[in-house]
Order: sequence, then structure tokens, then C-alpha cells
Amino acid sequence: MRQKALKLTTGLLLLGIFIMSGLVMQGCILFIKATEITYAQLKTMMSTTEDVPVLIDVRPAADFNAGHIQDAINIPLDTFCSTTGVLVNNGEALTSVVADKGTKIIAYCAGYGNDVIFANAAVKLNYTKVYYYKGGTADWSDNGDYYVIEYSAFKSWHDAENPFDDGDNYLIDDLPVAWYTGDDPAHPGGHIPGAINIPVELWADADGNPIADGAAFTAIVADKEAKVIIYCGNPTCGKSLMGAKAAVKMGYKNVFRFQGGQSVWKDNGNDLTPGLLP
Repeated sequence: MRQKALKLTTGLLLLGIFIMSGLVMQGCILFIKATEITYAQLKTMMSTTEDVPVLIDVRPAADFNAGHIQDAINIPLDTFCSTTGVLVNNGEALTSVVADKGTKIIAYCAGYGNDVIFANAAVKLNYTKVYYYKGGTADWSDNGDYYVIEYSAFKSWHDAENPFDDGDNYLIDDLPVAWYTGDDPAHPGGHIPGAINIPVELWADADGNPIADGAAFTAIVADKEAKVIIYCGNPTCGKSLMGAKAAVKMGYKNVFRFQGGQSVWKDNGNDLTPGLLP
């Protein structure tokens, strides 16, 4: 009897292993979940040139437009899955953007858990390198890092705050003076109305480190709690990136990069202002 029981137990164990192996081979990895990462780990992943991650902001579009982490894309949670992790349209919102399921993906929100739901749903879709930044935008802000602001939110802020004379809001054009004024023939037109000109070369190096403690910047923007939006010429112009990084390193807490810059401003039917005055 004991021998029969042992054989039965062994057989059931082997059957269980066989079934689980089959499920794994089919991609149904039942007990694997996404991995949580910290701010420091996220920064390291974002700075790598190998196995570059896709950073996914799962908040609603309006929140994304108002300020998101550099290079993030927006896939709102409700377009991908429900709050219980049930996929919408078989997860097409993600699979149509990130086709390779071996791609490293990182989800984040505002720190209220939707990133975890999104990430675990991606695991169910057989994505194999899935992470979530649990702290989200709340932790990102606590670490003093900058955000990218999209045109729609920038325009609303600009129209509400211009002229920027309250000491709480600053629009910084960090292009060379002749570009700001429109006197450079290759860069006519001027600047976005209300912007102050602080050429980035006066206060930040190419890596976004402050020059001379950023004195050229701090002399104008004294309050490090003020909202500061920095822009340059176009989405590929790196000067606003240099400026945003340097401002954060100087201790400014509310820094945004309007990456679209002058070209996106004009593309949306707005005029530039020539001359030295904001």
C-alpha cells in the first residue's frame, strides 16, 4: 500500500510539473509580477544606451499634457485595461505601440497604484521586462526633478499668467540674444510673448550642470518655489533640456520644459514678439 501511495504521489507531482511546464512554454507565466523600481533606478534606466526602456505615463491625457517625465509616452490606464486588470481590446493600446514583448517597459502614474495595475496586465500579455515606478509623479516632484509640458497645457498657463509679473511664474527663453530678439537672419520673429531671455550658455553647460552657480539665472528668478517654464527653438533643440537640468540642480522645485518651443508655438497659429522686451 505504501509503495502504491508513493507511486501515486510521485505521479501526481510529475503531472503537476508537466502541466506547469506546459503553461510556461505557452507564455502563461501565472505567478510572475512586474518589478517595482525607485527614483534612482528609474534615472539609471533612463540614462542607458542599451536596452532602452519605453516609459509609459498611465494617467489621463490632460494630466500627461500638464507635465510628464522626459521621453514618456501616454497610454491612459482605461484605454488598456480596467482597474481590475481586465484588458481592453486585448491590450491593443500597448501592443500597437510596443510590438516587441521583449522590450523593457516602465509604467508610472501619480503614485496611486494604477501603474501597478497597468504593469501586471502587461505581464499577462507576456511582456517579459515590466517595471513600475510606484512613487510616480509625487516622488518625482519630491526629488526635485523637472517635467515636460505639452502645448495645450502650456498655452492655457501662458494665457492665464502673461504678463509674468507676479514673481510666481517665469517663462524663460534660453536662446542666444539675437535669436530672442529676431535680429539673427536665420532665426527671425523673436520670442514667445512674455518670455525673459537668459541665454543658457551663461548659466549651464552642455550636460546641464550650472555654470558659476547659475548666477545669471538666480539673479532673475530668486524664488526657487516659483513655476519656471524653459523653452528654446524646436522639439529637437537641446538648450531647453540643458536649462531644465541645470535649474533642477540649482534647487528649483517647479521646473518645466516646453520642448515644442518656438516652432510648436508658431505651428499652432501664435505669433512671436521681436525686440529685447518680454
